[in-house]
Amino acid sequence: MLIVVLIIVVLILLLVLRLLRAVRGLASSGAGSGPPSNQGPAPTIPDTLAGSAIAEHLQARLVGTPADGSTPAGATPARIVWVDGGDEVLVHLTSTSTHIVGQTVLVSIDLECDQTGRTPLVVAFALSSSEAGGLVVATDEYPHGNGLLTSRWGPAVQAAAWSALLTLANDHAAERELAPRGLLVSGGQLHLIAGQPLTIG
Repeated sequence: MLIVVLIIVVLILLLVLRLLRAVRGLASSGAGSGPPSNQGPAPTIPDTLAGSAIAEHLQARLVGTPADGSTPAGATPARIVWVDGGDEVLVHLTSTSTHIVGQTVLVSIDLECDQTGRTPLVVAFALSSSEAGGLVVATDEYPHGNGLLTSRWGPAVQAAAWSALLTLANDHAAERELAPRGLLVSGGQLHLIAGQPLTIG
């Protein structure tokens, strides 16, 4: 009788060991744990943007770096102050609007100072209609708008708008673990092109 009990105990121990090995094998292979973790979250920036939808993505990217060098935190402010060479101008970020006309992306931003009051400056970026254009655009010497504002703040507005577009392209590619390859306009929409980084052979 004792031998039968010992045999049953040994069989139970063997079964338990097999179950433990099976569970460890499943855990190490990741089976039953859902989709692979390397897929990451779904992208938040779509591959194509309608003209008016571009503004929403540019607003937060127009904030820039605070004068004290800190990192902006929290929600995008409605207004910020640009300071350059002792001059200041109030930038109304929530006024940012965008449109596509032909092959041109228009970016309008309201600026305000004591001499002019609040008025929009419009930057025009002419983009290619094919991927061969890459990340190259053409623009006017100055934005369109009030002459006093454009002569003093035009280059800063152009640089900020272009930097925001480039940052948008970079963020779009980064979400896909790729590199930004181009901005193009086709079918009345802005297309963000991402691909493998270019290498020099």
